Amino acid sequence: MKYKLFFTFSILFLLGCSVGEFLKGPGLPGPSRKSPVESADMYYKLLMWKYYDRAVVLVDQEKRSQFEAFVQRNKDNLNITDYQIKEVILGEDGQEGAVKVIVTYYKYPSVSEKTSIVDDAWILNGKNWYISPDFEHEIYR
Repeated sequence: MKYKLFFTFSILFLLGCSVGEFLKGPGLPGPSRKSPVESADMYYKLLMWKYYDRAVVLVDQEKRSQFEAFVQRNKDNLNITDYQIKEVILGEDGQEGAVKVIVTYYKYPSVSEKTSIVDDAWILNGKNWYISPDFEHEIYR
C-alpha cells in the first residue's frame, strides 16, 4: 500500500512539473513562438486557461496597455471553451500575418456559448511572433 501511494504521488509530481515548465513565463518556450500558428495556439491556450499574466508576453509591446485593459474588464467573465486555428495568411515580406481563429466562448452572466471568427493580426519582431489586435472584437469587449 505504501509503495502504491508513493508511486502515485511520484507520477503526479512528474506530470505537474512538465505542465509547469510548459506554461512557465515570462520567457515562453522558444519553439512555440517561431511561427504565427504556434504563437496563436499558445496565446489562445493561455487565454482559455486564464493565464493572462503569461499571455501578455505574446502581445505586441505597443498593444500591451490595451491587453491589460481587456484583462481587467474580462478576467472574471470571459470563458473560452474551445478554439480552432483555421487559416494563416503571411504578408509578402514575411514580417506580418493574419490568423483566422474560430473561438467558442461565453461571458457571465450568460452561460450560452457563442462561436465567433476572430481575425488576428500578428507581427514578427526579432525571432518571435506577437499578436497585434485592435481589441474591437466582441470577445475583447
